[in-house]
Amino acid sequence: MQFREQGKKIQCIRSIYDPISKRSHQKVITAFPRYSDSFPSTDLLADLSDEEKKLLDRWWADRQARNAADIQHRRTQYAGVTLSDLAEAIKACPEMTEEEAATAWSGLVAVAKALRKSGHPKPKRQPPVVELKQSRQLYSDKKTQQ
Repeated sequence: MQFREQGKKIQCIRSIYDPISKRSHQKVITAFPRYSDSFPSTDLLADLSDEEKKLLDRWWADRQARNAADIQHRRTQYAGVTLSDLAEAIKACPEMTEEEAATAWSGLVAVAKALRKSGHPKPKRQPPVVELKQSRQLYSDKKTQQ
């Protein structure tokens, strides 16, 4: 049994050996939606043997595990951007309630705790970096004062 993700469908393909032609032939037994989060219904799997159902079950579990790992990776990859967006939203929305603020603080504490436990300590405070435009302006202001 092979599983092929093609277009918007996942195809279950059975290979059958033909002794007359001494070749194997592949036949699509069933197909189901590719972007579904739930296991295919039993009526779609009626044509599969018990062994093929077990193979599909293992393949599905591996696929779900890979998808979950990809989602977690993307969440950690864009954590900084998400937190920056949250900061901008808080600045733009002064109507934040006490409950919403408490939830945000507890979320930030959870993020800090998770970072520490995974071996990423809080970086030491750095002096503020003056942007290039500002430093040029400061330099030109000092020249004109002399």
